This record gives sequence, structure tokens and C-alpha cells, in this order.
Amino acid sequence: MVFVRPLKSPFLPLYFEKFDLHTPSKIPQDISNHVTVTSPVSSCSLKFQKSEDNPIQKRSSKHLLTENKPLVSLLAADNVIKGCVEDGLFDDAIGVYLKMLVDGVPVEGFRYFPCLIKAFGELCDLDKGRQIHGHVLKLGVLDDVSAVNSLMNMYWECGAVEDALQMFDKMPEVDLVSWNTMITGFQKSMDYIRSLMFFRSMVWELGIYPNRVACVSSILSCSSLRLLTHGREVHGVVVKTGLDVDEFVVSSLIEMYMKCGSIRNAENVFNSILDKCSIRGNAVIWNVMISGYVSNVCFAQAQMLFIKMMVYGIKPDYSTMVSLFSLCSESQYIEFGKQIHGFIFKFGFKNNVRIETALLDMYLKCGYMENGLKIFRRSQNRNLVMWSAVISNYSQSGCSIKALELFYEYEMEDGLADSGILVAVLRACSCLTLKPEGMQIHGLATKLGFVSEVFVGSALVDLYAKCRNMECSKKVFLRLSQRDMVSWNALLCGYAQDESADEALKAFREMQLEEVRPNTVTIACILSVCAHLSVMSLCKEVHGYLIRQGLQTTILVNNSLIATYAKCGDINSSLHIFEKMAERNDVSWNTIILGMGMHGRTDEMIVLFDKMVASGIKPDHLTFTAILSACSHAGRVDEGRKYFKSMVEDFNLKPELEQYTCMVDLLGRAGHLNQAYDLIMAMPCTPDDRIWGSLLGSCKSHGDDMLAAIVADHIFKLNPSSVGYRVLLANLYENFGKGREGSKVRSEIKDMGLKKKPGCSWIEVDNNFHIFTAGDRSHSQSDEIYAAVESLTIEIKRAGYIPQIYPW
Repeated sequence: MVFVRPLKSPFLPLYFEKFDLHTPSKIPQDISNHVTVTSPVSSCSLKFQKSEDNPIQKRSSKHLLTENKPLVSLLAADNVIKGCVEDGLFDDAIGVYLKMLVDGVPVEGFRYFPCLIKAFGELCDLDKGRQIHGHVLKLGVLDDVSAVNSLMNMYWECGAVEDALQMFDKMPEVDLVSWNTMITGFQKSMDYIRSLMFFRSMVWELGIYPNRVACVSSILSCSSLRLLTHGREVHGVVVKTGLDVDEFVVSSLIEMYMKCGSIRNAENVFNSILDKCSIRGNAVIWNVMISGYVSNVCFAQAQMLFIKMMVYGIKPDYSTMVSLFSLCSESQYIEFGKQIHGFIFKFGFKNNVRIETALLDMYLKCGYMENGLKIFRRSQNRNLVMWSAVISNYSQSGCSIKALELFYEYEMEDGLADSGILVAVLRACSCLTLKPEGMQIHGLATKLGFVSEVFVGSALVDLYAKCRNMECSKKVFLRLSQRDMVSWNALLCGYAQDESADEALKAFREMQLEEVRPNTVTIACILSVCAHLSVMSLCKEVHGYLIRQGLQTTILVNNSLIATYAKCGDINSSLHIFEKMAERNDVSWNTIILGMGMHGRTDEMIVLFDKMVASGIKPDHLTFTAILSACSHAGRVDEGRKYFKSMVEDFNLKPELEQYTCMVDLLGRAGHLNQAYDLIMAMPCTPDDRIWGSLLGSCKSHGDDMLAAIVADHIFKLNPSSVGYRVLLANLYENFGKGREGSKVRSEIKDMGLKKKPGCSWIEVDNNFHIFTAGDRSHSQSDEIYAAVESLTIEIKRAGYIPQIYPW
């Protein structure tokens, strides 16, 4: 008994004497839910079940009539079934065949079993497909190779690879269509290797010349696997068989070469058809060429080819427009994009949803946010893809608040979001560190079933990490069904930002155990951990891993290596890496300049600054912060003043709080305390406790307790709970014999319940770390350490120094 997919208008009666193509078919009201039809010829039956949901049926069959009368002609039924299949009315074709069985029409003479089998294949229902297979087998139809080919194709449509393969292997006779069916089936099933294997067997082993179908499928397989050598072999077969003038084959060859990065070969194929008027006017070939140029970042060539297309008088279609807008988005060439925008009206593409989406995406990616939003607002085709494009672009452009506003608007208007929108909104929450809003999106993702998806999960990991909640970040990470490089990087960077060095290094090792290959972001993140720990051996270990794994040393990685070596005390390695860099950006220069300043090599730092300016890279605020800090530590007051003035006059940079803090520190260290105080009071930006704290430290160094009291008053107004500055003030008073004032400050600290965290330091000796905390005796060699400290104290006392011991 064969089960066949139902019709919305099943078993519609046919009456060929009154056949009317314009009469709409009607559904009898009294039809039963299940109808079993038994063939008098083969004793096999087909069972048909009604269903209200039929996505296959596109429209009522024009081949069916309105009156319930029996079929009177096998030839008429043949033609009706064939017509139904050709019109895509597959359910109706099956219904007509069932009606033939009901009316007792002998099916031995039925000529269109391949068409009938195709109708079953389009239903994509394997059970019904196997049942029609059994039906035609009993009828003895499988002696016809075309019927067998139709069955093989039906199995491919149903995703039954092994069934199709078994049929092919058991065929006593195969023709070109049989080979095409297998080659195309494997290609559509993304089993590209077996598709090429069948093509090779057909051509090289059996000597069968392929047709267009086999060649296109094989070329697409090479394209998907980026197999340039095999693609050129297939190209050779194409030329040999004379198919190099077929428009479908030509476009497939161009696409294959472009995907393999062989632009020259793609151009050769394209140029070969320019003198062939029969296919030169095919816009698809031009579109594939333009799209290939864009995907290979050959923007100028794509633009020139479009102009050439216009010269030849070939009208572009919507695919051309989408490729050109993609070109403008990638190249940031907004002026050309505006010109293409004008072509939309000229060629009548104004209301095409794909073009509108690509157009607004171009404006948004080029930074013309208002233009993109206007196009979005005016569109009558707003769908999920459009919403996703506008929300994602606002999020990626740093307009996080607007991205959230658009998301809430989308929820009110259209409802359910997809994973792309959720990722964009989570990134916006991460940027703004909005944990409550992010948790709401987390709940929505859970409700919609996206929480375990790798992209959404990675965005959640990043969100909680940015909000300094590593516990939640790790929980989300561990629940991911699949963890890729992005999710690992989100976790590692979260640990690095949280200064959880041990957890970051542990996660890095686990990442390697799961055989997830790190990228440059991973390495830069781990190097920042090494820099935080100032551990030279670890830095070299990561650097060695980078070299052994053959990871590309990008500017990001080189900059991280320069900073890490400098912080680990090896400024010469930093300088060596900097000098070997083929390409440098402003971060590269700033990092090496800061490193030189940290190591007291001020003269070399100034030389590097001059080289930076000469190379055409404009210094920024970070550059001058590094220079002013170095001048401060070197006591070069005049040079510091010169560069502070140059920042404003020569480079048009308005000093910010960081640069004013450096100048206050510079003047304070040199003893110009009143000038430092006047600078703070005169600067346009609001001072914070750090700039006042710098001046307080200078007051202690130079013994100005009166100014210290004024400065301390400013600090405690800004940060009442600052224990460090209160301890500094107490020590200052006690240094100048003002024990009463010092005791008063310490009493305030005690009354406020403030506690100073004990100092901590560590050193690396023979790849072993030794950590020291104030008052701690947990070290295995603490007795020897304290004995050495006592011995040194005695020596410095003999030298005339009187150590000061504070209770903090």
C-alpha cells in the first residue's frame, strides 16, 4: 500500500469532453480523509491522505475539471499528468494518476512514469518515494532507463544517498543522464569529493563525454572545495567538448576561478566570450565577474567592469546592484555608491528588497548612519534581514544606544528576533556594560532556543566578562554545545581584563587541548597577561609558541610583543621587534616610545618621536603622555614644557587630564610645587584624586606640609574613602615631627574602618616565582630573607641613614 502526499483538491474529477482551461478546480465537500486505490493490473494499492497544509501545491490545477466523471482516455490522462508536472503541480499529477486507478484505466500503456516519479520526488517524502518505487517495480516499468533515472533523482531529492547509490550500482545499463544524476546529487548533498570521483570515472575511465549538467556540477564542487588544479582539469574537458560557449558553464568557471583566487584565469574565461554575441549579453556572467572581483578585494577592476558593462549596453539586474553596493561597503567608496543609488531609479529597482537591504547596509558601513536609517524608514519591504542589517551596523559603529532603541522598536513591530539580531544587541550591551539589559536579552535568547548557539553564546560570554562577572561568563561558556575560537577568545580576554592571570593561562591550555587553533587576538590577549605578571619566561614561551605554530605576526601581535617585553624588563627585544616590523601603526610607535621612557632611555625615545613624525604618523594624546612621563622621571623640566607646548601648537591637540597629570608630576618632582598647584587650578578639565595625589607625593618629597594639607583636603573631598592618600599624609606629618597631626589622620582612618591593602611584589629566579607580601612569613626561605633584611638595615644605619618604620 503506497502512501502519497495529499492535495488541497484531491481526486478532482475529469471530464474531457467538457475540458476547460479557465475553469477553476473545486474540492468536493464529501471526500473522505483516507482513500485507498487498488490497481486492477498489479494488485498494488496507493493510499492517499488529505491534509490542509500543502506547501508544494502552488495553485489550483488548470488541468482538472469540476464535474465528477470518469476518465475516458489514457492518452488524455498522460497529457494531463505531464502538463501538471511541467507546471509544478505535483500533487495534482499524483491525484490524476490515482483517479486513473479509481476509474479502472489500464496503466500498462501509461507513457509518463518518469514524470509521475518526478512528482513524487518533489514531495521530498522518502516513505512515499519508496512506495512509488515498489509500485512501478510491480508494474515492470524499471526496464526503462529513464524511469530508473527518475527514481534515482527522487532518492536524491529525498536525501537518501545510499538508496540512490544502490540503484546506480544495480543498473544493467546506464546513460549520460544516470551519470549526471549521480554527479549532481553528490554535489547538491555537499559530498563534493564523490561528485568529482564520479565525474572522473565517467570521463577518464569510461570515456563518456559529459554534458552541461555534469560539467557545471563538477565545477561547483571544485569551487566549494577551492580545488584549483581539479577545476582546471574540468575546464580542459569543457573546452574539449565545446561547452566553453555555454553561458551556464562559463559563469560556473568564472565563479570557480574567483573563489580559488585565480583572477587571471577568470579574466581569460570572461574575455573569451566578449566576441560571442550569443552569450556576451548575459548579465549573469557579468555579475559573477563583478562579484568575484569584489570578493577578491579588486574594487577598481569591479568598478571598471561595470562601466564596461554599460558601454556594451547590457542592462544590469538586481544582482549587479547588490554586488556594487557590496563593493562600496567594503571599499568605503561612498561617492560611487551614491551614483549606483541613482541607477536604482533609472532601471526600476526601487522596491526590490535585496537592493534596499544592500543599499542601507552600504550607507551604514560607510558611516552615513542617517542616510541608511532614512532608507530603512521609507522601505515598504522591511523584513528580518533589514532589521538585522540596521541593528548590527549601529552596534558595530559604536552607536550602542541607538542599536538598543531599534531593537526595542523591532520587538514592538515584528516580534521574534533571530540569532544575528541577538548577537548585535548583546554586543551593544557589552559596549555599554549594561548587565541588567544584557540579562534580559539572555532570557530572550533562552526562550527562543539560541542560548547554546556558538555566536549567541560567545556574545553572552563577552557580555558578562565586560561586566566583570566572570562566574556567569564561565557558566555560559561551559554550556555551549560547541566552542570555537571566538568563544575561547571572549573568555580569555575576560580573564585578562579581570586580571585573573592564572585562570587565563589555564583556559589557554584547555583551548589547546580541545585543538582549537588560536589566532592573533588570542596571542595578544595572553601576552597582555604576561605583561601584567611581568614574567619574562612566560613571555618567551608564548613568543616561541607563536613561531612554532606558524601564526601570522600581525601588527596587533607585534605591538603586544613590544609592550610585553618592555614590561618584563627586556627593552632591547622590544626594540628589535619594532625595527623588524614591515608595517607600523600609531600604536607601534606609542608602545616603543612608552617602553623607552619606562626604561629611562629618554634620548632614544626623543629620537624615535622625531622618526615617528617624519614617517607621517601624527602623534596622539598617548604619545605625549609617554613623552611627558619620561621627561618627568628624568627630571627634564624644560623639555617637558617644550613638548607640552608643541602638542597644542604644532599638532593641534587639546591637552586632557592625563597630560595635565604628567605636567603636574613633572613640576612637582622638580620642586616647582606652586606652579604645579596653579596649573591644576587653571586647567579647563576637572581634576581627579590622581592628579592631586601626584602633587601630594611631591609635597612629601620636598617638605611642604602646608600645601600638603590643602592638597589633601581636595583629595578627601573627591575620594573620602582613599586610605592610601591618608596614609601618605600621616607619614608626611610624622616626617616633619608633627606626630599629633599624624596621629589624628591615623585615628580618622581607624574610625572610618579603612584598611590599607598590604603591598605585594614578586621576582622570577630560574623560572620560579617568589611572591612577597608585607608582614608575610609563608615563604619557605622567610628566615633567611628576614635575616638579610636585618643585616641590610644595620649596614644602612652605619652609612648614616635612619629608617622610618610605619605601622601601615
